[in-house]
Amino acid sequence: MVPSISSPGDTHFDLIEPTSDAELRPEVSALLTKVSGQQLDTTRFERFSSWSRLTRAVARLLHVARSFHKQTDDSVCAGWHFCKKGLRTAELTKAEYVIIKAVQREVYSEEVECIEKKQDLPVGSSLRKLHPVMDEEGLLQVGGRTTHSNLPANETHPILLPGKHHVAVLLIRHHHGKVEHQGRHFTEGAVRSSGLWIVGPKRAISSLIYKCVVCRKLCGKLEHQQMADLPAERLQQEPPFTYVGLDVFGPWEVVTRRTRGGSANSKRWVILFTCMSTRAVHMEVIESMSASSCVNALRRFFSIRGPVKQLRSDRRDKFCWCYHTSEACCKYWRGQCGSLPSQPKMHMGF
Repeated sequence: MVPSISSPGDTHFDLIEPTSDAELRPEVSALLTKVSGQQLDTTRFERFSSWSRLTRAVARLLHVARSFHKQTDDSVCAGWHFCKKGLRTAELTKAEYVIIKAVQREVYSEEVECIEKKQDLPVGSSLRKLHPVMDEEGLLQVGGRTTHSNLPANETHPILLPGKHHVAVLLIRHHHGKVEHQGRHFTEGAVRSSGLWIVGPKRAISSLIYKCVVCRKLCGKLEHQQMADLPAERLQQEPPFTYVGLDVFGPWEVVTRRTRGGSANSKRWVILFTCMSTRAVHMEVIESMSASSCVNALRRFFSIRGPVKQLRSDRRDKFCWCYHTSEACCKYWRGQCGSLPSQPKMHMGF
């Protein structure tokens, strides 16, 4: 036996700065998380903008949750992990049911409780006229008298879904893309054929189509640019062909001469003179698009219609050449009409 050693003067000594002493262990705190309910919180669904991504994410979570409970020798699918295996169709379908069931339990909690207790629905319930029933998966479905029909179950008793929920928006957007953005009726038909019954579908689908970027591009109205004010010469009360606009159109092939071997064709163009006040029209034929032909057409026009104050045209190279030689045209006209000393000077603009 080991003898006990004790001193007669044992006293209690307090520690000096216990927090800085490395030999002492700090105080350990344990945190406990308690789940308030058994259903899935649907507020996290609002973080998704696509129905396919939401179903795949929930399917991954269900796969991880099953890996904690099933007894398997597969070390890959055990505990928290990211499974590299592809998702099966049954897993995606199960994820869709879990999502819709969570939405129904949140929005129609009172109706679900009444159905489970086999009581009548409240008077103000939006599902009262649909006579909802509950299937073996715990999903609310539209009731009716077609239970014994040969049609598929998703057509006789479609699954109910509130139209104002974010999940309903994702489903409508998903089927709207599958029908290639063909409008409300095609989108509603695709939703119904998939086995879903959205409460208030017209307003929900119309609201989504109104916000759809692709539909706004394809079906949007054309924007019309506001026209500028008319030029001053269009509003003047002047004699015809005082303010003139001119342009060229053509060419046409015409027969210039006939020979024994056939006919010779040539091209002809027409210069169109338009009065900017009265909208009267005068045309002159030219044989080529040369500057000399344009000047000759101007001379013929001046000799018939009289002097002008302004000529307007586009930036065609022949018209630009006429613009540089406009002084010569004016001098020619003044030489022909020397008896009119008050002849105004002509301006040419583009």
